[in-house]
Amino acid sequence: MIKGIIFDLGNTLIHFTGNWDSINRIGTEAMADWFLKKKRIKLDNPALIDAFLTARAADRETAYQTHTEVLAIHSLKTALKKIDAPPSALAHPVVEAAIKIYFEPEEAAWQPYPDALATLKQLHAQGYRLGLYSNATDDPFVQRLVNRCGFRPWLSPTFSSAGCGWRKPKPEGFNLIAQRWGLPPQDIVIIGDTLHADILGAQHAGMLSILVTMDEPAANADNGHIQPTATAGSLFEIPELIKQL
Repeated sequence: MIKGIIFDLGNTLIHFTGNWDSINRIGTEAMADWFLKKKRIKLDNPALIDAFLTARAADRETAYQTHTEVLAIHSLKTALKKIDAPPSALAHPVVEAAIKIYFEPEEAAWQPYPDALATLKQLHAQGYRLGLYSNATDDPFVQRLVNRCGFRPWLSPTFSSAGCGWRKPKPEGFNLIAQRWGLPPQDIVIIGDTLHADILGAQHAGMLSILVTMDEPAANADNGHIQPTATAGSLFEIPELIKQL
């Protein structure tokens, strides 16, 4: 019998409404401007933009290959060092604030699915333990999204790879939630949109899985050997589907 449900966040409870490349650059440019306008730190903005975007791409690939998260803050520090930024730009509180600026356009582009909140409320009312584990390069970013979308009362804990270090499909993050709940793996189902992260992670953790297909990534087509326990075309289907597992 299922007693706990661990959700993914992006393209599972929320969906992206913008153009990724455009928003990524807008956020990077806003961050570069912020150093001068708000902190009075003069930098070579074009050089910082190019260095940061390059570092982000390299760090994402490293994280994907190693299944160990590389923080956005690390990418920014790498870029600042590459352009010989002054020490004041590398101070941790400054870098933290700058990364928040970078994520603001992306944060605004993520919106909850229309049935997300109602589904969480229904599942909570039915007595399930609900949690979240998201692959992400900044934990405060994930926590702000959870708050803005109104998910906080229904999800506990809300973990990210940025906060814990492990990227899905590593099972450690899922196991950590199971331990916190005091539930065996077989009593937990993982819900997510990616075969290579969410569904494979569920298999590694000995948990059941539901693949949601509202915005299923093209990469799923390359993982035909990874099979979810069940598939859902909307969050609205989840409560009834879980009863059948």
